[in-house]
Amino acid sequence: MKPICFPSTYVPDSVAQALTACFGQFIVYQPLAGKIPEQMRPWVEKGILDIRVPVTEDQKELEAAVKNYLSWADLHFDGSGLKPPFLKTWKDAIPFFKDSSSSQVVADIKEQVHGKPVARAPEPILTARLFLYFAQEFDRQSQEVARDLQRHRQQEAGLIRQLKMEEDSLTVEFQKEEVQIPDDFADYMVLDRLEAWTRILLKDTDISGIFITHIPAVLQELLGKTPTAEKLLHFESIPTCTAMTTELDPWRQKLVSDLAHIVEHKWVPTAGRPSDQPDFPAATNTVSLSVYLAPDQMPRDFFSHCAQIQPPGRDASCPGGSFKNTLIGLIEFDK
Repeated sequence: MKPICFPSTYVPDSVAQALTACFGQFIVYQPLAGKIPEQMRPWVEKGILDIRVPVTEDQKELEAAVKNYLSWADLHFDGSGLKPPFLKTWKDAIPFFKDSSSSQVVADIKEQVHGKPVARAPEPILTARLFLYFAQEFDRQSQEVARDLQRHRQQEAGLIRQLKMEEDSLTVEFQKEEVQIPDDFADYMVLDRLEAWTRILLKDTDISGIFITHIPAVLQELLGKTPTAEKLLHFESIPTCTAMTTELDPWRQKLVSDLAHIVEHKWVPTAGRPSDQPDFPAATNTVSLSVYLAPDQMPRDFFSHCAQIQPPGRDASCPGGSFKNTLIGLIEFDK
């Protein structure tokens, strides 16, 4: 059983490496087919990242809408990339087709003249897909800015060394391995993302029962709405430097197997819990993993409730319909 990384549809290298270290393979949803960010392709080619596109209808219409929206964003935000206000302008409805918009007025006139109903605002699933796509672009561009910042810092450190002809303690800060996306970007509009992502999840035909996020606000939101949830396990200092090697294989294979068993069987509080900690005391670049159990809740019902979306019918024959519990995990980067 592969865990699903959520609710982001863009996964930076640092998060992909952490997920690989913990689970070996993982799943990421995409809102539009054929729009995989280039940075994520190597993980797909290595067989680590499984890209899923649960909804593929109306692809051409959505691609045309994306093109129009980008043109609109260039006009309103100086052509310098997506900004936070861009997502806020239409989190509840697709731009250019709200009741007060000129396009809606034109549609109403056409309906009166021709006597034929005109297509109204798209269904929530279409709005969700477009929102997730632009949230993905926002994350990707933010990550590019972080990489550019890191490159400039390294260049500045190199220039200082050349000018002084020696190492300088003041340049240590410039030599950090990675610049993380600021928190206010990583969890920007996170609740709206979670709701939109849930609509995509409900369309998946091969659902998992293990869900992993790297955004603490997501976990806090879900736990706040699930009073019966309990902490199942916590691992510290999982080395990401060995993510692409076989050193962690036995540990993570057992971890995934144990978690899958918990998902598929009725939870008994006295049941054994995964407890083996990988032993790499001298490892650098480590992450922590916490996993919480939502007992007696199938994944579709669990996320529907948390996102306040009408849950699908209870059919044990549908994918994931026989799951007994849902597992939610949080990956945190150790400092």
